[in-house]
Amino acid sequence: MAPDTGEFRSKNYVIVDWDGTAVKSAWPEQTYEFMPGFVEAMWRLHQAGLQPVIESSRFNPNDFFTQVPTPRSEAQAAAERQYVRHALDSAGLTFVKIHEQIGKPTGMVYIDDKGERYTGTKRAWESLVDKVLIRHGMFDKEVA
Repeated sequence: MAPDTGEFRSKNYVIVDWDGTAVKSAWPEQTYEFMPGFVEAMWRLHQAGLQPVIESSRFNPNDFFTQVPTPRSEAQAAAERQYVRHALDSAGLTFVKIHEQIGKPTGMVYIDDKGERYTGTKRAWESLVDKVLIRHGMFDKEVA
C-alpha cells in the first residue's frame, strides 16, 4: 500500500455535480447563479473537515450533448474548469476543489440533481427502475 501523502483522501471527499446542483442548469451557458443554500452548504462541509469537489460533464474530453459523442479540445475543458473556478472564488469558496482528472472521482458521497440512490436491499433494483420509468414518464402501473 502506498503511503498517504495527504493529496488525495477520498474518504473525506464530497463530490458535487455542477449544473443543476451547484448552479441552475443552463448548459451550455455559463451561469453564476448558485442554487439556494449552496454556498452555505459548502462552508458547512468545509468546517466539518470534509472536502467538497466539483465534478461536471463540462470537464469531459467528449461532448456527450451531441447526437454522437465528439471529442472536445483540452482548451475547451480547461475553459469550463476556469469558469467554475472563477464562480467558486467569486463566492469565497476557494477551498472547493475541482475534479481535473479523466474519469469518475472517488468520494464518500455524490450529490447530483439527477441521481437515484441504490440501497442494496432485496428490491433495490426494482425500485430504482420504477423511479427511472416514472421520471421518464413511462411508468405503467400494470407492469409494476
